[in-house]
Amino acid sequence: MSSKDSSSALEEGINGTGTTHHDDSKKADEEEEAKPQRLPFPQWLVEHMSWSWFTCPQSTGGIAVVLSECPKQFHGLETIGKIIFIFNLVVFVTFTAFMLIRWVKDPRKVRECFTKAPECYFFGSFWLSFATTILNTQRYGIPYCGPWLIVTVRVLFWFYVANSFLTTNLHIVWIAKHTPFKALEFQPPMFILVLNAMLTGTVAAAVSETQPPRQRVPIMVAGVAYQGLGWIVCMIFLTLLMANLLENGWPAPNLRPGLFIMSGTSGFTITALIGIARAAPKNYGYFATHPSAPEVLLIVATWVGVFMWVFTFWVFGLAFWINVAELLVRREDGKGWRVNVAFTNVAWAMIFPNVGWTLSTIYLGQELESEGVIWVSVAMVILLVAFWLLDLALMAKTFCLSVFKDSRIKMG
Repeated sequence: MSSKDSSSALEEGINGTGTTHHDDSKKADEEEEAKPQRLPFPQWLVEHMSWSWFTCPQSTGGIAVVLSECPKQFHGLETIGKIIFIFNLVVFVTFTAFMLIRWVKDPRKVRECFTKAPECYFFGSFWLSFATTILNTQRYGIPYCGPWLIVTVRVLFWFYVANSFLTTNLHIVWIAKHTPFKALEFQPPMFILVLNAMLTGTVAAAVSETQPPRQRVPIMVAGVAYQGLGWIVCMIFLTLLMANLLENGWPAPNLRPGLFIMSGTSGFTITALIGIARAAPKNYGYFATHPSAPEVLLIVATWVGVFMWVFTFWVFGLAFWINVAELLVRREDGKGWRVNVAFTNVAWAMIFPNVGWTLSTIYLGQELESEGVIWVSVAMVILLVAFWLLDLALMAKTFCLSVFKDSRIKMG
């Protein structure tokens, strides 16, 4: 058959005036692809499980921390926080087991998950989830346990310090060697490469308050040092992200929640500096030599926090308006509107970074003794919990649909 005859036959098939074996096969393939596909669960984990899943326990742990710090408490709120903490431990252990199953079923995924973009950028979420576990153990465990838990938390803190530095440093070196990257295509998840080191400051602020002075001062020093590391690297990353926004425009709708990560960099820094200053021991070591140091540190931390808070509000505004701008679009038929976004694990970026901003607002309101700021922080807590519940419901729905109905539905 000549090319002309082939074109005519294909045209007849398309127009309904004739059929071809090729058309029948194509239709059959399309029908087969359109059918829901299910995979055995272990194989489903190989295809779908990734480090991005740990953005759920890191955010859930953050919610438990925020509830423990909420300036307006009511009867039962602490119990709710404990339940969320225990639930988060179960989720964290479950996801870790899922990752191990994935590696056992397909050993190639071990190297791939550390080098293949975008999954490799989310590795820090595992350590951030671990950090929130330490924070919540401090908040909900120590008041009801003996001195052994204070020692345990201290050991966990120094373990986290060592691992966050090594994994952050070596992982960026590894990615620079094995993962293609263009500076003006910088994406928000890349912040997670260093956020786990930054959160050392927040963990230090929480842990140090119950430690004996001899142990407390080294923890404070480590917290400030790591906060400086995280803040400086995040400022470099923020420059690249802003260049990407101005050069390439808005990210795809499903990726836009990741922009909220900008508000976490400053929010957690404010929280760490004020929290560490509050924990300064009096009449011990450096603070005995400089008796006014605790008060001076707290004053400086508070006003540096004020200096950084409006910047945090500004980057939050950028993320908010970019997410809202095309959240609703008209349907193709022109009748009504539809939501222009589907759930992915990037949606958890609406929670965890804003945990830091909310905590910083709480701390500033308390230090400035402003009821207005405190009530603003309470409103922020309520909104955070509402969006956390929304993300939790959407993740559960997406998980169930993907596992039990159609394995092509992606979560990452």
